[in-house]
Order: sequence, then C-alpha cells, then structure tokens
Amino acid sequence: MRYQQLFWDFDGTLVNTYPGMVKAFGEALVACGVNDFEIDSEDIYRTMRQHSLGRAYQRYTAEYQIDRDRLSKIYNQLAAPLLEKTVAFAGAAELLSAVTAAGGRNFLLTHRDHRALERLQALQLDNFFAGYVTKDDDFPRKPDPTSLLSLCQRYNVDKSTAIMIGDRNLDVAAGHRAGMAGALFDPEHLIVDESQPEIRVTQLADLQDWLWED
Repeated sequence: MRYQQLFWDFDGTLVNTYPGMVKAFGEALVACGVNDFEIDSEDIYRTMRQHSLGRAYQRYTAEYQIDRDRLSKIYNQLAAPLLEKTVAFAGAAELLSAVTAAGGRNFLLTHRDHRALERLQALQLDNFFAGYVTKDDDFPRKPDPTSLLSLCQRYNVDKSTAIMIGDRNLDVAAGHRAGMAGALFDPEHLIVDESQPEIRVTQLADLQDWLWED
C-alpha cells in the first residue's frame, strides 16, 4: 500500500453535498431579492467547486449588492436539512474499508461542523475513521496545515506515510504544507491544477488502484 494514513476532506470528496449546497445557495439568493431567472446553478456549482463557498459569498454578494450576513444565515438554514439527503461517492466505502483492513487509518478533516460526523454515522462510514477535525475544533481553515499537523501529532502519524485527499487545490496544498502527499479528486475535470498533487483521479476506485499498485 503506497500510503497507510489517509486524511479525507468531507464535502465533495467523501460525500456529494454539492447538489444540496447549490440548491440552498440559489434559494438564499432569491430570498435576498435576486430574481429567480438570474440564478445560474451551474455557475454557482463551478464557483464552489473550483474555489470555495466563501468565494461564492464574495462573488454573489458583490454582484447583486446584497448583505453577506443575511445571505449566509438564510443559506445555512436552507442547507442544513439537505445534508440528510446526501450520499457517499461511489467507491468511498470500499476504499475506506480496504484501508482499515490493510492496517491503515483514515482521518477526517473538514470545515463542516459535527454534522459531518453525524452524516458519516448515518451512512455507516464513521467506524472507518481513527480521528477527525471539524469546524468545532476552531483550527485555521485549509490550506493552513495546522489542523493536519495536530492530527498527526495526536495520532503519532509518520507524515511520509500520509496523504491528504480532497476535491480542491486547497486540500492538496494543506497536505503539502503539512509535509505529506496530496490527492485531487476531480470527477468532472473542473479544477485547474495549481497544487501539483501526487495523483489526480475522477473516481475513488482509481485512487484505490493507485494506492495498491506494486
């Protein structure tokens, strides 16, 4: 096994939360006074995927001259119940299980709060994780490596055996800054490669094949 310690992002990597996020964001924009016909869901999705939710706030509040705090509050209210409808990406359970069966460990590193853990439990994936960091731990956001370094110290991780897996450049950058490898999960080839990941895949099954290559 090429790497034995796998650090996972949640949104867009393990669990496909983007459909609900985009739906909630569009509805929040309408609630803030934007005309429904002006909402381009694909554009919102690309902004979130290629950059971040924070960038989406920045962009659309400036474009439509609306209050960010109000947009954020409405979005969070609309998005929260949609998390319960999300599903894991194909191959996630198989890869998580294979890692633990081979004596490796999985760790979660997410900007989402404890509800990410609750969703993993509902999807019966939580038992595959040895440790985690969520928003509730109040670490600096990725690509700052502080949260990764804390997990490595807490669980005695040899960083040369570790890889950070995420769907954006900031995930890979966080891994590199922490002294570990990085894998970019980009199902739709949307990400402009700025972080030089060790591996870039469109399916988690391909990542599993690469990890077990001779």
